[in-house]
Amino acid sequence: MSRGKEYQLSLLPMGIFLASGLLILLIGILAIAEAVQESAWQTIKAIGLTLVFPTPFIAYPIYLWRKRKAGKTFYWDEEGIVIDLQGNKVYWDEIEDIRFFRSYYIWFSKSTVIYPHYTHHEKIRERRKKWMPTPGHSIDWILIENPKDYHKNVMQAWKEKQKLDKNKWELGETEK
Repeated sequence: MSRGKEYQLSLLPMGIFLASGLLILLIGILAIAEAVQESAWQTIKAIGLTLVFPTPFIAYPIYLWRKRKAGKTFYWDEEGIVIDLQGNKVYWDEIEDIRFFRSYYIWFSKSTVIYPHYTHHEKIRERRKKWMPTPGHSIDWILIENPKDYHKNVMQAWKEKQKLDKNKWELGETEK
């Protein structure tokens, strides 16, 4: 199995988040201009809110843009599937199932979820340097370009890998 297609981070959510953050910042600046006329306490509150609320909306797209420029992508290869922007993988022999997930409460919340077998949770936790093990690793569709294509191709690669493993098992070619 060769390395699958690389899926870059999508520019659309970056642009939407950045535009939202800048709009909130503009509204905050207008609130500061209005608060200056009232009192010092109102001005301090307006400055505080102006600095706090738009920060995540501006910082997150900058973070994603830097990851995109650094070449961080989602892909799979002979070893496994990359599950995050740090390049952490879940290896093929650790995966029990891969599923599509869609939240019925949040319309844009769609993802490909990789479920490792429970016997591998601790090993993956140590490899990722996390405090707690995760039963499923979600790759959010809002982050990547061509998410339907990504899901279809990763499912196809997963089925091919299962067939290869099954054939090896039947032929007695398992490694000891």
